[in-house]
Amino acid sequence: MGNHAWLRMESPVPNDLGLAIPGNLPMFEVIIVVGFILHILFVNLLVAGTVSAVYLEIKGIVKKERIYDSMAYKLATQISIFKSIAVVLGVAPLLIISTIYTQFFYPSTILIGHMWLMMIPLLIVAFLALYVYKFTWEVWRDRKRMHLFWGLLGMGILLFIPLLFITNVASMLQPELWDVTRGFWGSLFHYPTIWQRYMHFMAASFTMTGMYMYWWWGRSHRHSHDPVARENRRFGKRLAASFTLLQVAAGPLLLLSMDASVKKAFMGGSLFHTGLLVLAIALAVVLSCMLLKLMKADNRRLFVSSLVLLLIVLSLMSWIRHEVRELYLAPYVKESPRNEQN
Repeated sequence: MGNHAWLRMESPVPNDLGLAIPGNLPMFEVIIVVGFILHILFVNLLVAGTVSAVYLEIKGIVKKERIYDSMAYKLATQISIFKSIAVVLGVAPLLIISTIYTQFFYPSTILIGHMWLMMIPLLIVAFLALYVYKFTWEVWRDRKRMHLFWGLLGMGILLFIPLLFITNVASMLQPELWDVTRGFWGSLFHYPTIWQRYMHFMAASFTMTGMYMYWWWGRSHRHSHDPVARENRRFGKRLAASFTLLQVAAGPLLLLSMDASVKKAFMGGSLFHTGLLVLAIALAVVLSCMLLKLMKADNRRLFVSSLVLLLIVLSLMSWIRHEVRELYLAPYVKESPRNEQN
């Protein structure tokens, strides 16, 4: 029996809603990519910024160096800004993905339903914990274990939340696995791309946070000799360089975990998709070299060039992410077409 015959007879993908997509589909595809880029920028800063703040505070306690505690505090005060912007900018991509991929997104959401619903109370707890972490810094200076508890609580939840989104997306892309997968915890180890996606996301988060730390402290303390600013810049560029290298390694692992037809498209089967991937990899390698050079000596022009290149790579990766989604779902969309406006 051919693949398309199986899709017609066995596919679990429901027909699209009777209501037509309320707009031009290509326009929505552009918006979802642009909206995702803006959203993920601040999610990256939120997640890796929280981890970095907790790490720096622990480092300060262990080494008994006040400078690391100051670095952690300054970073923690900015996390609350990142989380507010990340939440607001996340609304558009979530609404659009549920609009143009309705027949895929809603079943995958139902399959992890209980944990998906838990996301809101988990985020509330995480944000409250981070507020406590931020506003009790001086009050609990002599009670560091108590203070760290709240930072670790918020950090742990923020490290977990991306797995909910990644699992939902991985499930959405492979309807053929819906029949044998039930629940979030089983899905974590059933879909082949989840952990590779998570590693790629985390590497990007720390790269972005490192660049932000270097930029912020270079901008606000450009002409000062403040040791906290100097150490922030040093820490930031080391973070960015290290995790950019990790991201370059994580990308091929993610590609190799994908479905054979998708891999084929990006490995010579499609000139467009292969060219897009080669360009992204080449720019990521150039970015790694630039950041390694920046580690050796501060150079404002080199940093600005690196930042621009990082944003270009991020945009390309987001575009590739959309193309991967389209390739995975193309056979199912062909058999169960979207209900578009005429």
